Amino acid sequence: MFYLRIFLFFVFSAPLAAAPSFVHCYDFGCKSTQELRFSADHWQQIGALFDQGELDPDQEKQAIRRAVAMMERISGKLSGTHLDKAGNYPGYDLERQMDCIDESTNTFQYLLALQQLELLKWHRADLKQRRIVWLATHWTATISEIDSDARFAVDSWYRDNGEMPYLQPLKDWKRKRKFPVAFNPELASN
Repeated sequence: MFYLRIFLFFVFSAPLAAAPSFVHCYDFGCKSTQELRFSADHWQQIGALFDQGELDPDQEKQAIRRAVAMMERISGKLSGTHLDKAGNYPGYDLERQMDCIDESTNTFQYLLALQQLELLKWHRADLKQRRIVWLATHWTATISEIDSDARFAVDSWYRDNGEMPYLQPLKDWKRKRKFPVAFNPELASN
């Protein structure tokens, strides 16, 4: 089903319609940007993550995490940000590193693209959010469940380029609580 939708999108779209493109941010605070366009093959690979039969809301959340990771890997190769390290300091001396402003801006655009391509059934992209703990400010992209309006942080800043972002209820993210295993199953092995 998805492949047919992508095929029709690319072949029969109106001249003004186009596959989503991104203004990829890097170098801390979006000091540097680069316009990126994914190929039709990239979009097929991303769409396949959502084409696994009827996904429930929890399965769709995991598909979103996998899609954001894949989109980061593709963007990393296209922009030279593939060596980005988690956080701010581990890769500070490397070129094309990203802080939470860059990460949340890029992830927000990925989520909008997933929504634009109608890959999301249970969720929608939502506005970026900020938390301030003492004097430290941190940003994240977010999604909302359509049926319940429950909001979730989709935070890729804590992970190296191409690793699945952490997912957490936004209210817990704002309080800087630990990421729950329920939404991040890989944490169970740690």
